[in-house]
Amino acid sequence: MNILVVGRGRVGRGLATALRTSTLPVRLTSGRRPRGLGAADAVILAVPDGAIASVAESVAPQTRDGCVILHCAGSLGPEALGGVDRPSGAMHPLVSFADPRRPPALAGATFAIDGSPEARRAARRIARACGARPLELPGLHGGAYHAAAALVANGAAALATVGVEVLVGRGLKRRDAERALGALLRTVAENVERVGVPAALSGPVMRGDVATVRRHRGALIDRDARRAYDAIGPTIVSVARRLGSAPPTKLRTLQRLFTQRSAK
Repeated sequence: MNILVVGRGRVGRGLATALRTSTLPVRLTSGRRPRGLGAADAVILAVPDGAIASVAESVAPQTRDGCVILHCAGSLGPEALGGVDRPSGAMHPLVSFADPRRPPALAGATFAIDGSPEARRAARRIARACGARPLELPGLHGGAYHAAAALVANGAAALATVGVEVLVGRGLKRRDAERALGALLRTVAENVERVGVPAALSGPVMRGDVATVRRHRGALIDRDARRAYDAIGPTIVSVARRLGSAPPTKLRTLQRLFTQRSAK
């Protein structure tokens, strides 16, 4: 299967680089002037969401019969491709492409797949060729699915940024702080995958340790850091309540602490 990734943005370049670790031939081309369409068995559109339909309409006639056209936008389903006269679908890699020159490993990742039978078959083959897990559920793609992905990926990166600044303020070198918190996040990801949620939750809120939370807040002199701590606090309390890991009275005290403090 010859794969052509259309779109030289962050996702397109990162996806093409990552897919090259598979056994399948992969090429990258521009979304404005795509080349090599006639030799492709599968075309993956990695273009802005608003351009998917128009790019699909433009490239489809240049592909050979039987070529599969996929888009990789998580917020849109197969219908975003319009009525192209080719097998079509959505294939969203549930990974974070931050640097196209250093894309994340796709092995062990999940590819959310939907579309025509031929498109789903091609997407499954692509996913398995790079060690990813194909996940097929009609109607999965869309706002709620993409919001869940963005909440976890973008929220974790934003919180890590705040945490790095706190550690740098304590005298740690920035690169050391990034490596330390990056490794911490990996263990959290492993817990989510292996133990599940809410069991992956750990820390003082999970234990109902009010005294430690008070010390945390007293030590966070940076305004952004304290706001972030207070903003995420009620959610952690809610997860701890589901877990049943702390006395309800302690969790109510923590809830009041976060909401009263954050209101000031």
